[in-house]
Parts: sequence; C-alpha cells; structure tokens
Amino acid sequence: MKTAIVTTTINVPLLLSDYAKNAKEHGHANVAFIVIGDLKTPPATKDFCEKLERKSGYETLFLDVGRQKEYLKRYPELEKFLPYNSIQRRNIGILLAYENGAEKIITIDDDNFLVNGDFIGQHSIVGESMTADTLTSSSGWLNVCAFLKEKNGNAFFPRGYPMKERKNKGDIAHKRIKKTVAVNAGLWLGDPDIDAVTRIVLAPETEAYTRQENFFLDIGTWSPFNSQNTALARDVASAYFLSPHIGRYDDIWASYVVRKISDHLNEFISYGFPLAKQKRNEHNLIGDLEKEINGMRMTDAFCKTLRELPLKETSYKECFAELSRNLPDKLRQDKNFSESDVAMLKNFCEGLKVWNQTIDRVNAK
Repeated sequence: MKTAIVTTTINVPLLLSDYAKNAKEHGHANVAFIVIGDLKTPPATKDFCEKLERKSGYETLFLDVGRQKEYLKRYPELEKFLPYNSIQRRNIGILLAYENGAEKIITIDDDNFLVNGDFIGQHSIVGESMTADTLTSSSGWLNVCAFLKEKNGNAFFPRGYPMKERKNKGDIAHKRIKKTVAVNAGLWLGDPDIDAVTRIVLAPETEAYTRQENFFLDIGTWSPFNSQNTALARDVASAYFLSPHIGRYDDIWASYVVRKISDHLNEFISYGFPLAKQKRNEHNLIGDLEKEINGMRMTDAFCKTLRELPLKETSYKECFAELSRNLPDKLRQDKNFSESDVAMLKNFCEGLKVWNQTIDRVNAK
C-alpha cells in the first residue's frame, strides 16, 4: 500500500465511504483503510468494512479485538502495553500500515468529516520537498490556531500548547523555504481540537482557515499537532508513539518527540490543508479535563527537557532509539517533577522503548 488511512472507532465508521469516494474522484490508487476496533465497537463494523472494500475497490482492513490479539502475538511487548477501551490502540493501525510498507500514513478520527478538495493529495506532501511560508517566533512558540477564524472572534490555542507560553506571543518573522515535509497537520472547521477548559469556557466554533496555503514552523519554533487529520511520512512513523500513560496528551507528547527529531534532521512540519470538519462525538468534558490535567501541568517542563536533549543520530528510527535511551535520566534529574510525576514519566518512557523494540521486530523481518 502506498497510502494508509488509519482510524480507531467504537462506532460503525460510515464516514469512510466519503473518504473512499473522494480518493476515487481524485484518481488515487494503492490506498488502504485500516480500522482498529475496541471492546465497544459494534459487530456491524466488520460488515461495513467488507462492503466498503467491495464497493470502492480499496483494501479495507478491520481488526476487531480477536484479530488484534492474533496480530500482536508477534509483538508481545506492545500487546501488554496497550489497554483496551483506549484511543491509543491507534498504534496498532499505524504499526500495521508501517509493516505493510505504507509510504504515507494518514490518521483520522471517526468524527472528522471531509470539507472539500483532494484529501489524500493534500496530505501526500509528506516525505516530499516543498516550498512554503515559514514562520519563526522569537518566543520559540507559535499558536497555529491563530489562522483559524472563530465565529465570535475568540482567540484559542490547540490542545497541548504549553500553558506558560499562552501569554508570550513573540515577534513573528516570515521567509520562503524549501524543505522535506515530515508531517502534515490538517486543521479543523467546526469544533476545533482544544483542551477541555477552553471548550467549557468558550466552546469555540471555527468558520474558516485564513491562509491560502500551508505553512511551516521554522526550526526552534514549536506548536503541537494531534493524531486526527494528520499525515506521517513512513520514516516518521517509527518515531511516533501514542502513550496510554499521559491521558489526552498521548498524541501531543508524541508530536513534541517528532518535532525534536525533525528539528535535528532539518525537516519541517506543515500545517493547514486539508481541512476537516469535526462534529465531535459526545464527550464528558469534566472527564476530558481529568485526563488532561497531568499533561497540562507537565508539558512546559517536558518540552524544555526535550529541547535540551542532544541528538547525534541521522534517521527518525535511530534518533527515537537514542531519545528513548537518554530521556528517562534527563527527566528524572528535572526538579520540576514530583515523585508521582516521575512515576508517570517512567511509564511514558517505557512506551518509547516498547515502540522502538516493536519497530525493530518489523524491520528485522
């Protein structure tokens, strides 16, 4: 498969019909859909995926819990590490896509709907070289949601943006640069991807993306990206792990790890198109907040430590292995973390090692 579209779901993922139709309309071949179920996923999902494959002609792989157990027999460390009823089982879909040779891996949520344009084509910039407006912030941080028009004119930040940096805007410089794209982070209309506090207080609704094209953030200028409407180049997937031990910051901290490596390798993260419209599944916002508190509290210190960690290797896989070896000691030395924080960080770092071992097993085949 050249391109894999990966999602987890506890629903019948009917929206995949539109993604398949869009891919067909824009002439994309060698595309596969990978759907990872969970204990709550309805049995009808299997029939839907089989019908989608017959109708669209695109390979559609549905792994229910039984098929996941069988698949993960080859990767026992990962099987033990991933709990059920967690979105972090998306790692299984990413792994399957990587193992099957996907060059571009697109992850979507089952409540993210197409807007317009060539969805796969707009994401297919990953692994390629392109020229884009490149933004540099004197603060080292830039709010990518500043380019989304909110219906009431409210400013907001993406989920996972460090709390201490939200008042520090920094001076912004622009330049045109041609770089290899490691990740493409599509943005969102409707209900944006924000933290629970912002959703409770503001409930923002985005109406438009205000730029005409995608943009890069320069080396040293960071912002998070999530695991919805996001494309990874193949090599990047070997350094992208969604940890079940950091709550709703699983994809956020994974993005910061990738960003650390992409800076070192002189590759860029692209933000902008394709847009998706999020019609958010029902959530308990207080429950979301409880799952975000630890990440909100620790992200500033985590990113500071990550930025300071030296890297010497020359690929995503090897940099990720280097980071998984050296990051635990660096975090333990940081006095900003309490004993309970250190215990949580230990589990997070263990996940990095598990993913590295798992990718090693794939590459050794």
